[in-house]
Amino acid sequence: MTHVSDLFKLDEKVALVTGGGRGLGYFSAEGLVEAGADVAICGRDIHGKLDDAVEKLKKKGKDCIAIKCDITQEAEVKQMAKKIKDYYGKCDILVNNAGLGDLGPSKSYDIKRWNNLINTNLTGTFLCCREFGKIMIRQKNGNIINFSSMGGQIGFSMGMTAYATSKIGIVGLTRSLAVEWGKYNIRVNAILPGNTEEGLMERLKDKNGPAYERVGKPLVNLVPLKRLGSSDDIKGTIVFLASDASGYISGAKIVVDGGFTINSGV
Repeated sequence: MTHVSDLFKLDEKVALVTGGGRGLGYFSAEGLVEAGADVAICGRDIHGKLDDAVEKLKKKGKDCIAIKCDITQEAEVKQMAKKIKDYYGKCDILVNNAGLGDLGPSKSYDIKRWNNLINTNLTGTFLCCREFGKIMIRQKNGNIINFSSMGGQIGFSMGMTAYATSKIGIVGLTRSLAVEWGKYNIRVNAILPGNTEEGLMERLKDKNGPAYERVGKPLVNLVPLKRLGSSDDIKGTIVFLASDASGYISGAKIVVDGGFTINSGV
């Protein structure tokens, strides 16, 4: 029987985090590094935030590299998979975090905006799953964690149709791949963050700012735990899903929202 502390260790594992230069992607990468994994992060531009992120991750004592990749471009995703395989020889963990948010009324939402969002959030996630899935199938082992969102689980009045569609699509992708690739010992799960102080909601960090007063307070009032999510909440969930601690979990959606989506408001 394995000691419980060893179940969470990721020593000798190799991970890729897409969109790992900032926000939830960076904290996912940080959590994986702290648990013992070597981590590559990718983004559309390796200069600036991505380079800075790699330097910070390296200081934690693990091997980290940055790869320039636009996940909406099939050829670039294929090249990224080859780089990971050539550099590390394998890929044990894939975290699909890269995505964007773009809100607007459905009645006037331009098809170009729709295609850009769907191509980034959903098609890009599929392309990464497909290409790194090939590596994991050959290994007969792997672990994929897809970032969905609570925004794909409930309705909002603020013009989230395109975003919600992309995020609920990721849940369907996750479940289908979990069944299709289970025979190769590949686990596929989805994490559904709620309103966090990182990523798309970063402007709410300043508790004295107008954005927090106008948006943050009403949101917090709807969260049973009465706070926004933190980087630690994401790191802990990512490490759990990436490690043997969740070894018999596949096809699941893990909601990390402080109870927001189940709150009836009564």
